[in-house]
Amino acid sequence: MDLTLVTEPSSPKLSLSRPVHRLDPHSLDLHYDAAVMRKAGAVVPVQLPGGVPVWAVTRDATARAVLRNTDIFRKDARHWEALQRGEIPADWPLIGLAAPAGRSMVTTDGVDHWRLRGPLTTVFTETRVRALRTSIDIITQKLLADLADAATIADDGIVDFRQHVAWPLPMTVISLLLGLPESEHEALRGHYEIVFDDTRDSTAALDAIADIITRHLDAKRRHPGDDLTSALLQLPRDEQLTTEELVATVQVLIAAGHETTVHLLVNGVLALTSHRDQLDLLLQGEVSWDRAVEEILRWQPPTANFLMRFATRDSILGDALIRRGEPVMISYAGMGRDPDRYGPTADDFDITRAAGHTSFGHGPHACIGAPLARLEGKVTLKALFSRWPNLAPAAPAPRSPSVLMNSHNSLLLRLRPSHHPHEAGAAK
Repeated sequence: MDLTLVTEPSSPKLSLSRPVHRLDPHSLDLHYDAAVMRKAGAVVPVQLPGGVPVWAVTRDATARAVLRNTDIFRKDARHWEALQRGEIPADWPLIGLAAPAGRSMVTTDGVDHWRLRGPLTTVFTETRVRALRTSIDIITQKLLADLADAATIADDGIVDFRQHVAWPLPMTVISLLLGLPESEHEALRGHYEIVFDDTRDSTAALDAIADIITRHLDAKRRHPGDDLTSALLQLPRDEQLTTEELVATVQVLIAAGHETTVHLLVNGVLALTSHRDQLDLLLQGEVSWDRAVEEILRWQPPTANFLMRFATRDSILGDALIRRGEPVMISYAGMGRDPDRYGPTADDFDITRAAGHTSFGHGPHACIGAPLARLEGKVTLKALFSRWPNLAPAAPAPRSPSVLMNSHNSLLLRLRPSHHPHEAGAAK
C-alpha cells in the first residue's frame, strides 16, 4: 500500500476531534474495541485514556505501510505538536510509553536508529538465541517444579501461573543476557507493573528503573563480564553510546525482553485450555509447537496497541487526512484478526493456519527480541502441557488495566493429574 502525500490538504472525512471510539483501560474485551475501530476504517480517530486523541491504524496492510515508512511517520516525540504545545499533561499515565525519555532504538529513526540498534543485532540472531535453549530448558524445568511445589502446599492445589512461571522465566533469561543480578527482579517487577498500568502515573517508577540500570552500568564498568551490558560498555570509541543512551537502551531491553513473553505465555495457556481440540493436535504431535506459538501471537497479540509515531507532513492514509504533527497508533489487536488478510475465519483460533502475523512489528523497528520470545514460548508451553495436559484455569483471569497491553494480572491454574501412565504423579 502506498501513502499519498498532499501539499494542499482538502477537507478531511475524519478528524481527531471526532473520535469513533474511546479506549478504556478497564475494558473487558480488547478485541471488541479493535473490531469497533477496524469496522470504522483502516485509519480512524480514537481517544486514549485521559482524552488524548490519536489516529489508530487497524488493518494489516495499512499498518505495514506505516511501519515501513519512517520518513513520514517518525518515532521522535519532538514531532508531536500537541506535546510541544503543552497540551499533553506531564502526569498523563501513558506519557512514558508514548514519548519515552532518553534516546534509544525505540525513539529514533534512520542513522541514529541503526547506530543504537546495531550493537544488539549480533546478540538476538536466531543462531545466538538457539544457543540459549539449554539455559531456557533448565530455567523452565525449575520454575515448573516450583509451580508443582506451590500446588502441593496450597490447600486447593491452585497456583498462579503468571507469578510462578510466566513472569520469572523471561525476566531471568533477559537478566542472564544483561548480567543483571537476581536481587533486582522483585523491584523491577513492581516498577514495571506501574509502568504498564494505564491508570497510574509512571514517572516515579520510570525514575526508579533508571536508577537500577544506572547502578548496574556502574557495577559493570568496574567489573565487566561476559554479558550484553559489558559488551555495550566496551564498544569501539567511535561507536560508544552516551550514558543516557545506555540507560534508555538497557531499559528497553528489560521491558521488551520480559513483558511481551509474559503475555504470550499467559495468553497461550488461556487459548489452549479453551480449545482442547487444538491442544490435542499438539500433544499428539500432529502440529508443531512453533505453529501454535505463531497462532497465539496472531490471535492474542501481547501488545494490543502500540504507541506512537508522528506524521512529519500531511498525508492521506486510507480515508484519513493525517496532518503534520499528529500521532499515530498501531492496533496489533485489530491487525491480528483483520479479515482482509485472514479471511472469514480471522476470529477463529486455528493452530493449523499457515498465514503469519505482524504482532512483532514490521520494518526497521520490528522487535529485535522476537526469536527469543518465540523460543521461550515454545519451550515453556510444551513443557507445561506435557507435564499437565489436563490443567485448567481455576478462575477467570482478570485483565490488567491497560489499553496497550493484552495482559492479565494473574492466571490461577488447577493442576489436574495426568491420565498418561508415564506422567502419573506429575501433578500433585
